[in-house]
Amino acid sequence: MFITKTLNASLQGVYRILSDVLDFPDDDWRLWWHSTAPMFAEMLQTANYDIHAQYKHLLVYKEHVVPFLGVYPRNDRDRWRSILTRYGTPFELSLNCSDSVVRYTFEPINATTGTEIDPFNTHAIWESLQELMSIQPAIDLEYFCHFKRDLTLDAQESIFLHENSLAGGEIMTQNKLALDLKGDQFVVKAYIYPTLKAIATGKSVQELMFDSVRKLAKERASVAPSLAMLEEYVESRGPDSTACPRLLSCDLVDSSRSRIKIYISEQVVSLSAMQDLWTLGGRRKDPSTLAGLDMIQELWDLLQVPPGIRSYPEGYLPIGTSPDELLPSMANYTLLPNHPAPEPQLYFAVFGMNDMAVADALTTFFERHGWIDMAEKYKDSLRAY
Repeated sequence: MFITKTLNASLQGVYRILSDVLDFPDDDWRLWWHSTAPMFAEMLQTANYDIHAQYKHLLVYKEHVVPFLGVYPRNDRDRWRSILTRYGTPFELSLNCSDSVVRYTFEPINATTGTEIDPFNTHAIWESLQELMSIQPAIDLEYFCHFKRDLTLDAQESIFLHENSLAGGEIMTQNKLALDLKGDQFVVKAYIYPTLKAIATGKSVQELMFDSVRKLAKERASVAPSLAMLEEYVESRGPDSTACPRLLSCDLVDSSRSRIKIYISEQVVSLSAMQDLWTLGGRRKDPSTLAGLDMIQELWDLLQVPPGIRSYPEGYLPIGTSPDELLPSMANYTLLPNHPAPEPQLYFAVFGMNDMAVADALTTFFERHGWIDMAEKYKDSLRAY
């Protein structure tokens, strides 16, 4: 109870004070702020950001990100639907528990998104990046420009897909951004989905992504070994594999420090499938990988994720409904410079499961691994959100 009161007091402070003094040019801007900033403020407080950082990050969000979230989502309004969430909303908050780092991810949207001018939202991200670069000049676009050119639609491809109605379903997202909030600074990360590019070119997502990274590796040879191991693993799964490359990300920092990550979706949800993703089919055998296997087993047992074979559902859920679906698993692989193997990260597919059961499992996991502060705050923080 004490923790809940403390968190609510924080919300009454930073969020309320900013809301009292900030100007909102239109209703969409105002609604986005009041529906997302309270949770954002709570997360910053939970992760122990100092008060100056809390004000800065909330102001950056309000002034430089909210204008790129588009119309406020309601079921009776036409809007651009983003792959970012199952509700098609273009914004999501998350917390790295081990490092106490808050992140938010968004798909930039502007007035031309979804129109004849930009039917597949190819261009809004440039305007959003220019806005962020006005307050963070160190943002480096070298890797982003490379992958953007190789993996998203050019003007002719966009016209071709649009005029011939070849895009098919409702999944139109090509790129999105994330801000990792470190102290009072932020680091920008870009994600790129090559699905539409694959339709336009007749190449697979796997072929497009690995070809693009391989071209980059000719100039940055240090990532070649880890790329080779990952590509070997993916190809070893065969043509009927349930594990498919889905998207790619890179940090928008100097190329010598930028991390390239390749994300793979796995339709088979099981402990053995998670173990295979983690070890790259047994290719990673170092002590830290083997120790990670024990943690995967522990978390799998705690979460009680229902096993099965799953595909991504088509379309989106209506705003305000409770999910009654389960999703595939996901892994990403960081191509580390001068490392022989990529570094894996697994995502447990808990969407659609009981929130309190998941919270209980995670609290137990935090306690067992010494994250006492997070274990004590976690469930109360969820209630406050």
